[in-house]
Amino acid sequence: MPTLLQTLLIETLPENTDPILHSFINTVLPAMEGEFGLIPALGGSEDAHYQTLVKQGDNRYARENAQRWAAKPDQSLLVHVLNGLLTAWNLSAYLPAHLQLQETEKRLLCLGLTLHDYNKYVRGQGEEQPPPKAHEIEAIINLCGELGEKLAFSEFWSEWREYLLEIAFLAQNTQFSIDSNPIISNWENSEREFTWDDRRLSDVLRHLLAFGDVAVHIGDPADIVTTTKGDRLRDHLDWLRIPRKLVYHRLRDCRGLITNQIHNAVVNFSRQQGWEPILYFAQGAIYLTPPDVVIPEIADIETAIWQSLIQGDVENNQQGLAEYFQRGDVGFVRDGKGIKVAPQTLELFTTADLIRLLPEVVQIKVANIKTPATPKRLERLNLTDTERQFLLQGADIRADRLAELIILAQREFFAGCEEYTTWILTALELANHISPQQTQFQSGGVNYGWYQVAAQYIVNHPTLDEEQVKDFLISLSDRLATWAEENNLLQETSSPTHAAFVDYLAQYLEISELRHQPAEFSQELAAYSQAKVTNQPICSLSGGESEAEDQLDTVVLFKPQQYSNKNALGGGRIKRGISKIWSLEMLLRQAFWAVPSGKLEDQQPVFLYIFPAYVYSPQVAVAVRRLVKQLKRVNLWEVRNHWLKAGMQLSGLQNLSWRDEAEAGRYGDSYSHRDLPFMAITYTTTRGKTTTDAWVTPAFLALALPILLGVKVVATSSPDPLYASDQEFNESVKLDGAAGFWQILGISQNMRIQDLSPVIERLLVAYSLHLDFRSSPPDARWQSFNGTARNLVTDVLNVFAIANEGFRETKREPSADDVQKIWNYAQLWIKGDVKMQQKLQLIERLVREYRQFYQVKVHESSHAILLPIAKALEIILTVPEQISREDIILQGAGQLKDAIERQEPYKRPLIMDKSVEFTTRQEQELRAIHTFMTSCFDDLFLGVYLGDRALLQENRNRIKSGAEFAYRWLALSDKQTETTGATK
Repeated sequence: MPTLLQTLLIETLPENTDPILHSFINTVLPAMEGEFGLIPALGGSEDAHYQTLVKQGDNRYARENAQRWAAKPDQSLLVHVLNGLLTAWNLSAYLPAHLQLQETEKRLLCLGLTLHDYNKYVRGQGEEQPPPKAHEIEAIINLCGELGEKLAFSEFWSEWREYLLEIAFLAQNTQFSIDSNPIISNWENSEREFTWDDRRLSDVLRHLLAFGDVAVHIGDPADIVTTTKGDRLRDHLDWLRIPRKLVYHRLRDCRGLITNQIHNAVVNFSRQQGWEPILYFAQGAIYLTPPDVVIPEIADIETAIWQSLIQGDVENNQQGLAEYFQRGDVGFVRDGKGIKVAPQTLELFTTADLIRLLPEVVQIKVANIKTPATPKRLERLNLTDTERQFLLQGADIRADRLAELIILAQREFFAGCEEYTTWILTALELANHISPQQTQFQSGGVNYGWYQVAAQYIVNHPTLDEEQVKDFLISLSDRLATWAEENNLLQETSSPTHAAFVDYLAQYLEISELRHQPAEFSQELAAYSQAKVTNQPICSLSGGESEAEDQLDTVVLFKPQQYSNKNALGGGRIKRGISKIWSLEMLLRQAFWAVPSGKLEDQQPVFLYIFPAYVYSPQVAVAVRRLVKQLKRVNLWEVRNHWLKAGMQLSGLQNLSWRDEAEAGRYGDSYSHRDLPFMAITYTTTRGKTTTDAWVTPAFLALALPILLGVKVVATSSPDPLYASDQEFNESVKLDGAAGFWQILGISQNMRIQDLSPVIERLLVAYSLHLDFRSSPPDARWQSFNGTARNLVTDVLNVFAIANEGFRETKREPSADDVQKIWNYAQLWIKGDVKMQQKLQLIERLVREYRQFYQVKVHESSHAILLPIAKALEIILTVPEQISREDIILQGAGQLKDAIERQEPYKRPLIMDKSVEFTTRQEQELRAIHTFMTSCFDDLFLGVYLGDRALLQENRNRIKSGAEFAYRWLALSDKQTETTGATK
């Protein structure tokens, strides 16, 4: 089956993509994922590097080299090769006509770049033989041939072996460094010579490959002007006679959706200027531009970004915030006192436009059809029983909506305007029935008088249905706005948010050759200090960086007054706030995620911030965007099933149903398909569950996504990303504040590439064992998972004890498949743990020893299966301590001999062997029993449990559980061996 990455790439490639690239992705890429996915091209674990170097004989500089490699951020060999190859491929389209690649050269480009880091592959495999040196040409060619077989080169290109010399030459000489060997005569001899023109290899293909290889080492867009990498890229462009210039844009931070929106707006604006993005980073992009490029004015760029953010981009199918405001999705909230408007709403629209869109908002927000508010409001008014009964005829949702609209408009736009009350009463034809003073009766901040007006109007127009009321409200709002404009009753609006946004761009956005305003530290310090002194709001998410305002429940997704800074000792209470930029971020999350304001925290969200490992090529960026947009809620039962069906191999994760194309958002295509995930962000929720429930899925995703896509993931409950780029942390996975089970399992919160496979296997064993034997489908009972984790890390024999609990609860015997599965769980769990390996090996050996003289059918009772080991433990635990070792072993062997003799003869395999004299058989059985009893006393009691009878007693049931499954597994293995032998 196709892999996830393969599927995403194929689906996102343009229709006019060269068939050769399609073929490479369909044939070689899946093999690359298996071979390269967990090998570091950059970064990696220092200990793993050190062990490999020592094994390969580099004792002198092993520690120094390991430290130097591990000091770099992680990048897997898979994404290193894939992004480098795609970048070189994309660049080849700009070659002048006489240098355009032929079909054979395109295939050579693909395969040469695939193998260019064969030395890292050899080191990653942990082989004792070090990778060949540059002068060891025969070894290089042989190694490339072996790798070509593993990576399915034949499926991609049947003639590849005829060009093995060219492939090896390109692989060795991709880098223009001292480790290369580009002299043609060194490669050709009497037995071999190049099939292809060596000048094309050296003058065209080598430079394309080198450009791709240098590009994937870049960690920041500005590296093209601040490091020598930019000079090297420009040199290769000159050699290839490509008349293009390199420019970049970047932001100095990552906040989530707002920074991604800014990046995409800049990319779209730049494309209109003839710039073509070739590399994407979490914090920006690098472009190829015409040589005479003119950098636009910063004001034009800021206008385009703001327009895209607020109004959207129709051409690129990108919706802006304004559309969500107009629908009432964001910027408005309704509580017991009515609808509230976010300050940003007042800033994004003119007052007249906002009045005209209020009916749409009221229609959506006032939806309490079964329990309208008007009847309760009328009870608070000073009315006679007759008047109240009369008005109750119109006290339904229609009256609620009319009253809410009138109250909202008065509070927000006509406060203190006496003409407003008169105009409304006249427009409703109620000026002769209700006085202006009656409309203004208030209590507890709620204007009850307008509910009387609304109910009266509905009573006077009883035939109006909800749709007709909506049309009336639209007409009423339009007339109100027109009247207010004609009489100059509306205040001119300003947009502090727009001003703050422009200031943010001026300080944070960088574009090549465009001067940007540096961050004003003195202003930031002054604002922070002033807020401390005067108890002004300080942004809970960005500290004192920007001026802040009070947190409003129309804006923030978490509960107001949360995530505070600490109070100074002896100081006043710090007032929590939110800055304009973070308010915009929260509004974007409400809009694109369809999350109600103030409610997200109740769902215990865990955010996944997904960074590129250094860089995305355009094709990979689109693939990651597609997955993140369509990533469905992961079902851990389904994960377990796919993993088990794949033989507990991680390749089984590729076959999961990762995407749900039906979940495109509340309104279908709510987030542009063209927006790219510079720093992709998603989240998981578990309403009303424990912290453990909240973390089990994101913990798995944080490990799985780097394996599947080669990305880097930070999982945290903080809405603020911890980092601005992947260069700020070296690891592939970081878990910030994970639930307690993570610490219990002993897994680090920071993991390098080499850690991913053993860690996710360990996690899947724990999850699967819990789901198998401690859940109650469909309830996984994750709240008790801490106990499962604690049992597993305490003793590997608890794998079997937990399984036995499950079998006893369901009152069934383990099948052959159950036995094999549970035994495999144990084998995976003890990987890397010498003590647990030795303990399980000892239990297996003890069972093998007693199976020599005692065997029963596996369908018999546990008591029958465990008779020898149960008897041995009983003897060791009950014999007085003063008796010597030899006497205990002899006494135990004697009692065990008596117990065996009371069993049926067919349970005694040595006695049943009639090809041997009976006396000899008796001696063999007695000798086997003595050996078994000696192992139980010396290796189990004195060795594992240090002669401590209390400790042995405590672990007695665990030992018996492990022995029972070892017996069943050995019996199953014997049966399979017999079946195989009979078949042969």
